[in-house]
Amino acid sequence: MSYKYFYCFLFTFSLTISNAQVSEAVKKLAQPLDNVSYAESPNIGVGGEESKIYSQFKKVAKIASNDELYYFAMNGSNSLRVYAGQELFKRNDKRFLDIYTFYSANPLIMKYTQGCVGKNKNISEFLKDEVYSTQYYISLRDQLLKNKDKQDEISKLQLDQIKELGYGKLTEENINAVKKQLEKIDNKKSN
Repeated sequence: MSYKYFYCFLFTFSLTISNAQVSEAVKKLAQPLDNVSYAESPNIGVGGEESKIYSQFKKVAKIASNDELYYFAMNGSNSLRVYAGQELFKRNDKRFLDIYTFYSANPLIMKYTQGCVGKNKNISEFLKDEVYSTQYYISLRDQLLKNKDKQDEISKLQLDQIKELGYGKLTEENINAVKKQLEKIDNKKSN
């Protein structure tokens, strides 16, 4: 129980210290997502059509600072919370672990549609899924870059898609470090 109070205090304190303000441009782009209670992967449905919700968030992410994303991860609609948390992970922002810890201690269940399958889970579980699935993208990216002299159009397209999804700068070391921290957080929670 004292954990909840500590994280509430920590969150309030961090907002006060960082004076978490969201710029008008970011607010305007985020406004269509303000009342969206679910999230979607980049491509949804049987045909893999582009998710309008995810596409709108990518516009937000292009201009939002890490502080603005952190604000959305803690105060936004459910879609903004999960997308902003995932984006902070992709940017290797250490506050990702604070967000994960907060939602582990204070579960917030929401729906997330991955392709054509919807799941209801805690935001912390979606954040953890992001960390573990990223390893695939990073491994593929690194393999494609190793064979740069043998790249064909498909390889170049795959690299562009990986970069577009935001996985251009993360390394295996980044991912492994975050995975270790997630394990520590989960172990503390279960003890």
